[in-house]
Amino acid sequence: MVIDLDVGPAHRERVRSAGSVRYAVVAVVAAALLLLGGSAALPRGSGVVEVLKADARGLSAELLTTEALYVVRSDGLVQATPLCAGCPSWSAQITAGQRVTSAGAGTLVIDANDAGVATFVDARTGAVLWSRDGFPVVQLVGGRVADWNPEDGVLSVRDLRTGRLFWKRPAAGFTGDDRRIVLLEGTRAAVYAAEDGRELTGFSDLGVPEELNFSAPGAGALIVGERLIVFGGNRIASYRLDGLSREWIKKVVSPYAVASCGDALLCAIGYEGATVLDLVTGVERWNGEQWRLVTESGVLTDVNGRSARVDLATGRVEADFGRGRPVSDLVFYPEGDRTTLVGPEDGRVRAVIPRVTPDACSTAGDLLACRRYDLTVTVWRTTG
Repeated sequence: MVIDLDVGPAHRERVRSAGSVRYAVVAVVAAALLLLGGSAALPRGSGVVEVLKADARGLSAELLTTEALYVVRSDGLVQATPLCAGCPSWSAQITAGQRVTSAGAGTLVIDANDAGVATFVDARTGAVLWSRDGFPVVQLVGGRVADWNPEDGVLSVRDLRTGRLFWKRPAAGFTGDDRRIVLLEGTRAAVYAAEDGRELTGFSDLGVPEELNFSAPGAGALIVGERLIVFGGNRIASYRLDGLSREWIKKVVSPYAVASCGDALLCAIGYEGATVLDLVTGVERWNGEQWRLVTESGVLTDVNGRSARVDLATGRVEADFGRGRPVSDLVFYPEGDRTTLVGPEDGRVRAVIPRVTPDACSTAGDLLACRRYDLTVTVWRTTG
């Protein structure tokens, strides 16, 4: 989980599936990754071994896994380059998209395109399994796919591999987890079983201010354990899923990104920094106006680009990383013509690579992939 304040408020369609989601189709996805600096030979003992360099010209999206590097080009060409013996190796022509995501069960989702199409692809062969149009918002729910179509206002739950329909309901919006789906309408909500669509809790008015109306820009909802969390305007509220009774409501300055973090904690990011609440009581644990990004491992980045490992329960800084930037379980330090990669827990240097923008990098297992200034995507295996 990463909560980032370097982007604008969530788009209305995106908010309707906000929270602990694996992926969500949205109309627009920011994909501008400007790479900095010049090239440099890696020094000996750098802690990395280059395993692949791929052409990034015309690239609109890429996905690194422990088995393959998947790239999507603007003309719709999708390629899988293997990173191990017998791993996926294929190319296919598919509707182009600004994002490619692993949905589990050997399935990729290619989405976020002008055509408003989400395409489900076999990750091993490149075969198109099925697709949905109409700019659907999709979310994994217990190994299935919930997709909400804003054009007809219908939520459908389908088989991930075949698209076969299990059940559907009219809905103005939704959020869900592996067991339940919450349908959202104005200031009302209802809970259904994700597997078969059984009504668990009929529609109830949540008794929230109009700023938490789910049709309002910036309003959102997510499921955290046995609770429904709703947020918008200057408030966050918590409800028990087994009846939708309210537990607490808290005033928080302009929260537009909220997620579970730490042990029974809720992290909220707004234009005035980070606020951490007790999930059970809603009591504010601490806030920090300087923080602009929070990761699940407790690495925060402030408005000046300084990063630190913070005890999320207290806000106490445990380790200061200076101008580094967290990427997955590493902190990147671009300087001069190279980037030093450091472990946030022990401060040990893990690797050194040519200078890159941290936002242009991703990790999978012991692999690291970055888009580089020379219009390539390079994959390294870390050895240190």
